[in-house]
Amino acid sequence: MYLKTRWFGVFLYDDEKIIEANLFPKDANEIFLRLYKIQNGELLDEEKEFKKYEPVVDEKRLRQIGKIGKVKDIELKAVDYGYPLALLKDACIKLAEKKIKEKEEKRENRISQAINALDEIIKIENIVGERLSDWYGFFGEYESEKDVLNLKINGEEIDRMEEETIKKLAEILSNLREARKKLEKYIEKAMEEIAPNVTGVVGYKIAARLLMAAGSIAKLASMPAGTIQLLGAEKALFRHLKDGSNPPKHGYIFMHELVRKAPKGKRGKIARLLATKISIAAKADAFTHNNIVDALVKEVEKRYDEIMREKEKKYI
Repeated sequence: MYLKTRWFGVFLYDDEKIIEANLFPKDANEIFLRLYKIQNGELLDEEKEFKKYEPVVDEKRLRQIGKIGKVKDIELKAVDYGYPLALLKDACIKLAEKKIKEKEEKRENRISQAINALDEIIKIENIVGERLSDWYGFFGEYESEKDVLNLKINGEEIDRMEEETIKKLAEILSNLREARKKLEKYIEKAMEEIAPNVTGVVGYKIAARLLMAAGSIAKLASMPAGTIQLLGAEKALFRHLKDGSNPPKHGYIFMHELVRKAPKGKRGKIARLLATKISIAAKADAFTHNNIVDALVKEVEKRYDEIMREKEKKYI
């Protein structure tokens, strides 16, 4: 006996006729789910029911329920079983959407890796720069690694090995700066493609960190503004819950110039303003894909001016 799976069902047959069939529900979503499992190499419940027959199969994923061999061809028409091709079309559309979403999520995860790499490069860059500045300070005033690379030192003050070593350190710092710039350009370009509206509202640096914290643009879009406002402030929030310290008013959003430069008493309200617009922007990026950056930026600017004109005592 042979086993064959089509988009509308699973069929067990011999050289003469179909012995048994497990048909799928006549629902595009149910068919999509089965096609998705098949593409991922999974067994369907409808297929597992035929394991007792040990049929001949020609797909590697079916090895658990049968033996690999040459399967006799059989003509199976969906319409003969009451399945219109429109069902297959709808299921394939859902499958394509799922694949696109997964591809986007993988790219979003790579953005997270890029952000982590950027943080590490900046940390190393600062350490190397500080050491280089201290070392070069014995020979002159340090402004950048270029000073070191162009260094001409009296042989009585330094030997050749030390000169080569300090210049190699300067070269390492120069390479780190170049790597950071390239990484920043990659993140900026990727964020403009993945989340153009969020990026337009708060800039690619904040947008990327919000995306990393949320997990994906779709997850960010599903979050209430209050949660978005505190993304990046998880440690402070935990301390507040643990020992009753003051609750955080903002996380990564504090990096935004409007929040950072505002009077302390108004930062919370400005952070809420940005979080609200980020929430709207994320929904557009994740679902409608409409460009609403200009409108959101104008709304932010207008409300920001209103907040800054209001009396400070309202924000105690």
